[in-house]
Amino acid sequence: MSSPTTNRKSDSDLLEKIRNGDSNAFRILFFRYHQKLVDFSYYRTKNLEVSKDLVQEIFTKTWISRENLDPKKSIKSYLYKSLTNQIINFFNSSSAKTLKFDDSILRSSSNHNDDLENKIDIFTAIEKLPEQLKTVFMLSRIEGFKYSEIAEICSISVKAVEKRMTKCLKILRKLMVH
Repeated sequence: MSSPTTNRKSDSDLLEKIRNGDSNAFRILFFRYHQKLVDFSYYRTKNLEVSKDLVQEIFTKTWISRENLDPKKSIKSYLYKSLTNQIINFFNSSSAKTLKFDDSILRSSSNHNDDLENKIDIFTAIEKLPEQLKTVFMLSRIEGFKYSEIAEICSISVKAVEKRMTKCLKILRKLMVH
């Protein structure tokens, strides 16, 4: 739940205050991005508790290193890039080896309407994408990032984002055709 003040200040204004130790500005930033980051992480890890922990960790690290934040750069890109790195580190660690796909959401929504089936088909198709393509697709279509922001998050060129998105859409079209 966001307060009216959550959307008034620009990210760069918040960053300037955060750099100076303003915990209220950090709280606003936290509530602005927390749920989106948890959703992004959950889509990749399939584990809500792990996702919350990873997001909490990036916010903690952001606060600790707040003096190094650059108000001229996108905090949104910084947070997503940090989270992507946290997810990669998590999967490279031994704790991820036992992580299993949590399909409880799909099982709990078993009313057999066409809309649900279409969502499941799309979800299944996205899951079949190679990891690099899936990341670009999620950042673009689910999170609403611009290609330039995706390029910054993924440390690739805008042209590479365009190529991956084109390839991704081509694969999804093939997978969605029954």
